[in-house]
Amino acid sequence: MNLNNTAAAEKELIDKAKSDKKAFLQIYDLHFKRIYDYAYFRTMNQSEAEEITSKTFLSALENIKKYEYRNIPIAVWLYRIASNALADLYRKKGKTIELTEQHMEDENMPTPESIYLNKSEKEQLMLCLANLPRMQQQAIILRYIQNLSHKEISQIMDKTEGSVKQLLYRGLAALRERMVRND
Repeated sequence: MNLNNTAAAEKELIDKAKSDKKAFLQIYDLHFKRIYDYAYFRTMNQSEAEEITSKTFLSALENIKKYEYRNIPIAVWLYRIASNALADLYRKKGKTIELTEQHMEDENMPTPESIYLNKSEKEQLMLCLANLPRMQQQAIILRYIQNLSHKEISQIMDKTEGSVKQLLYRGLAALRERMVRND
C-alpha cells in the first residue's frame, strides 16, 4: 500500500469514527501500544502510563468530531494529547519523576534496547534518560523508542524540525557523556 492509499484509508477511518464510536476502536487498536509505550517511557510507572493512555484515548474519542485531517497521521494528534496529559501529570507531581528500584528490576519492561544491552547497561541508560531535561527526553523517546520521523516529532512537540534535531543532538550528547562518566 503506498502512502496515498494509506492516507486515504486513515482519512476514511477518521471520518467513519466521527459518526460511529465502534470505528474509533480501530484507531484505538492501531495506536494503543505506541501511546502506552510512550507514556511508560516518560513516566517509568505502569499505573501512570495506563492513566495517561486512558486520558489520551478518552480525550481523542470526545474530540474526534473536531479533528480535521490535513495529511498528518492521527498518531501525531494522539501523541500531542498524550504529551499534554503528561505535562498535566508533571505539574501535579512537580518537575521530576523518580525512578525507583522497582522500575529497574522490571524484567518485562518493553524496551528495544533490552535485546542489545545487558541489565546493568539498561538500568544505567534508563536512569540517565530519566535525568535528561524533559524536552530532550521526549524527543529521544519519540525518535529512538517510538521510531517517529523528525517531522512527526516536530508536529507532536510543536517545534521546528531544526529544533527537534537540536534537542536530539544535545540529548544524545548528554546521554553519551553520562554513560561514559558512569563507566
